[in-house]
Order: sequence, then C-alpha cells, then structure tokens
Amino acid sequence: MYDASRETKTICALASGSGSGAISIIRLSGPDAFKIIKAACLSLNSKKLESHRVYLSHFYKNKTLIDQVLVTCFEHGKSYTGEQTIEISCHGSHHIVTKILETLIELGAVSAEKGEFTFRSFMNGKLDLVQAEAVLSVIESQTDASLNLSLRQLEGRVSKIFVDIEDKLTWCLAHIEASIDFSTEGIDVVDNNVLIQKLSDISVTLKQIVNSYTAGRVLKNGVKVVLAGQPNVGKSSLLNSLVLEDRAIVTNIAGTTRDVVQSSTVYDGLKFDISDTAGLRETSDIVENIGVERSKQEIKNSDITLFVYDMATGLTIDDLKQAEALVGRVVLVANKKDLFNNEINAQLLKDSSALSALNRNITILDTLAVSALEVLTRDIILGKISSIYKQNEYSDDSIITSSRQFEYSSQALGLIIQNIDELNAGMGNEYVAQTLKQALINIQSILGRVFDDQIMDRVFKEFCLGK
Repeated sequence: MYDASRETKTICALASGSGSGAISIIRLSGPDAFKIIKAACLSLNSKKLESHRVYLSHFYKNKTLIDQVLVTCFEHGKSYTGEQTIEISCHGSHHIVTKILETLIELGAVSAEKGEFTFRSFMNGKLDLVQAEAVLSVIESQTDASLNLSLRQLEGRVSKIFVDIEDKLTWCLAHIEASIDFSTEGIDVVDNNVLIQKLSDISVTLKQIVNSYTAGRVLKNGVKVVLAGQPNVGKSSLLNSLVLEDRAIVTNIAGTTRDVVQSSTVYDGLKFDISDTAGLRETSDIVENIGVERSKQEIKNSDITLFVYDMATGLTIDDLKQAEALVGRVVLVANKKDLFNNEINAQLLKDSSALSALNRNITILDTLAVSALEVLTRDIILGKISSIYKQNEYSDDSIITSSRQFEYSSQALGLIIQNIDELNAGMGNEYVAQTLKQALINIQSILGRVFDDQIMDRVFKEFCLGK
C-alpha cells in the first residue's frame, strides 16, 4: 500500500456503490484536483473554487457534454484526505460514471487503489491507524451494536486510551534512561516504586483492553451460536423459531439433519449466526457420521453452544455421553417443556449439575426451559445471549474489535508485566529500558506512529475502491 511515488499524484474513483441509481459520487483527491475539474467543467475555469461549496456545472469529455453535475470542493487541509478534494455528483448511469472517470484520467489523475483515500488521510494526519480501521468497520456494520462501537472508535475514543498509555510509557522510559545517564553520579532520578506503580496502572488498563476483544469481536461480527444435541430433540425446530423462517427440515425421523444448516438473524441490535448441526450420536451411516464430525468442529468454533435435550426425559445417559464433545460456553436448553408435567426448576438444576460434573471443559452460562412451538422461545434464548454480551456495555470505550490491536496490546501487556518483574528483582535500568522500549513500540504500532508495508497492507487490504 505505501508507495511514496503516488503521493504527488491525484487519484480518482467511484465513491458510491456500483450499479445504476439516481446519482453516483466520484471522488478526486490530490494536488491537481482543482486544476483537473476546471479542465472538465468549463464553467468553473474562471472561478476561484471555495472550500465546502457546491457548484452546478456541465462535465465535458473532449468538448462533448457528458452530464450536468454538482461539484463539491474541499481545500487542502480541509478534506477527508487532507488534500485538495473534489466530489462529483452525477447521474447514476454506469456509462456516465465510466466516461467521467476516463476523462479525469486523461486530464492527469490515476485510478485510486483500495483504501487509498483513507490511507492518505492517515498519512496526512487526519486519522490515526485505529480510526482508519474503524472507517471500514463503519462501512461493514450490520447492526446497531457494531455501528455504535465503530463510530466511537472513529471518533477517537479508543485512540485516546492508547495515546494515554503511550504518554505514560514515554514518561517511564524517559525517567529510566535519565537514571542511566546519571548512574555514575549516584543520582536516582525516579524511585523504582513509583515506576512499578505507574506500570501496574498501565497493565490494568491493557488487561481491560485485551479482555474486551472477545466481546468486541462479537459485537462487530456477530455471535456464532451452534445448536447441538442428540437427534430428535428439536434442534431444527428451534433454529426455525430463532431465525423466523423454515430454514431447516423438521421430521420425527432421527438423523434428518446430516450437515450444518446455517442462518442469520438480528435481535436486540446484535447479529446472530446460528448453525443447526447433525444430531450427536454414534452411527454406522457414513454420510451421517461425516455430519456428526462437522458438528463437533462447529462446536469448537462457536462463541456459545446451545446444548438441546428433551425435557420430558431429562438428560439421559446418551445425552451426557454426547455432551463430552462440548467445549467453551454452553447454554443448556431443555426443549419440549410443554410435554413436561413435573417441577421445572428442580429438573433444570438437576440436569445442570449432572452436566457440570461430567464435563470440566465447559462453562454453563444458564439453563433454559423452552418449547420450540411457543412464540416467546426466541426472546428467551436470544434475550439470554444478548444479555450476556451486553454485560460488556457498548458505551465502554476500551472495547477493541481489531485482531491487530489485540495482538499488539497483548504483546505490550506481556512486556510491561516483565518490566514490573525486572524492577522488583532489582535488575539494571539498561535491561528495564530495553523491555519498556519494545512495549512502547507496540503501542505506537497500534496508533500508526511506527509502521511498515506489512502493517499497512493488513489494515487497508479489505477496503473498497473510493474509500
């Protein structure tokens, strides 16, 4: 992505969606943006273009009229990219858009690469790297939760936390290095206990950031939920109830579902990607056995597994045997409660205790009694999962969603904990400074204070043209 030779070039691309529509918007950015638009829109040739003003004009290609357009101007330093920028609003014909882009290129512009407008915004100091990642998250957001989270990141709230950490680490490093300089004179610039306390405070903040990643990823991308359990316990009926459509085939024949059936739904501002899986059981059927193995893989990759069983029978020996495949976070779902005549809470407690005693690799989040035939079942199940993730309030500004930020934060946290151990052990300031400097570089890499081609490619490779 980083190519110094392109910095002097003016770039252009379609900024609105492709395909026909009422209007399309073409973006032009770079040192010659005003010059190029004046050459295409002759009525603007004699005008002094003012920033944040819209001009009605005609767009020409080799003196042939292409379209009547609106031209919005942004002066250097006052645009999204920080450069001279023009936005051309034209009629949404693919043919017109192509002609306009061809003309801009003939007049000296070059086609923009994916994410190049945002890349230039970053290079010109309009955005840091955390905000640049948030731009793509805003574009890709599919729910209220992911949009609100992305907008807070774009506003710089997460960046502010990392900047604060950077400032504190810089203070600690400066005082440690000053102590090295004055060590021959027997002068202690800063007490080790002060450094340890400051680094401990930073580690608390970083732990909160690192721990937020799981919830942040779910809020951004959706909750991956897997329905698991033996055949004929009502998993397919529950899937249809949760996604509000007949997505899975429902019969009373054991083993009807032989492969993973997937669907998505939005509930309470969260996206849910829900998978119905083949019933967990031992079988000699080759095809069904493949489905069972896929079910186990889905369970491993899920955020939450709904382990479904028939409440009329309670957790059977076969249920418990198949529950050995469960890992991670589990909600125990007792289905067909409409057929159950005994005391529900007592049965749920008994089943939960039995499953907990059997499998130490799981965390049972709750035990729910439902009937796939009841309308409220969707609210009961998805409401419970939603409440689990809403415990990490969307207003928490320390939530991160980027794997890149998670990796660098984790590395920085490990180095700071190492720093604290080194100070407690009375190691020389030269060793402490070296470790702390690497922690600081990790934080600066998050913000984009230091970067290389690999970091840039990772951040901008998923962007669309025109952004």
